[in-house]
Parts: sequence; structure tokens; C-alpha cells
Amino acid sequence: MGKMVLSAVALCGLPMGLVLAAPAFASGDQIGDYVTDHGNDVCAFINDQPSLAGVKHAVSHILATSGLPEDQTGRLLASSVIADCPQDGPLVQEFVLYERLRQQNGPGVGVTLGP
Repeated sequence: MGKMVLSAVALCGLPMGLVLAAPAFASGDQIGDYVTDHGNDVCAFINDQPSLAGVKHAVSHILATSGLPEDQTGRLLASSVIADCPQDGPLVQEFVLYERLRQQNGPGVGVTLGP
């Protein structure tokens, strides 16, 4: 299974309330450290292309830079958005719903988000 597929599984496994709930991290915490160092970059990917494809690029960036297990992708994405671009929260929720629907119905559902 590819990294993107595993991260989608991790994102879709999160309850919607948790996806954009207040981040639970402190200084020295790996999630908090990542958000401090890369949160603006994650938001830049979303804001450069404010669509589901932009969120997908942000997830790919997290996978490439975090060094954390793939099941932490959802927390990293949500924490970055909450801290640095809360206005993008609805778009992230839409991405999670899209991925959940795609997993339930197969890869042929919805639009192609690109590489």
C-alpha cells in the first residue's frame, strides 16, 4: 500500500470532530514541533491551490517531511491548519469526506486529484 493510500486511511479513520478539534500538543511534542517548523508550508500548499488537490499536495508534503508514522498524518494536517490557516478547515473536512467516500466506493468515484 502506498504512503498516500495509508495516509488517506489514517485521515478517514479520524472522527470529523477530531480532524479540526483543538490541537493537543506542547513544546517538545513531535506534533507541535512539526507544526512550528512546517505548519506554514502545509498551509502554503493548500493556499497555492485552494482545492482538494491542494490538500492532497499538503498531505504529500507531510508524508515527505514529518518522519512520523503515517497514521499521524491527520493530526499533523489538522494541527497545522488550526494553527496557521483555520480558514482552510472546511476544505480539509471536504478532503476527508472525499477520501472516505472514495475508500467506500472504490477509486473510480469523484474527480482525479492529480499526482
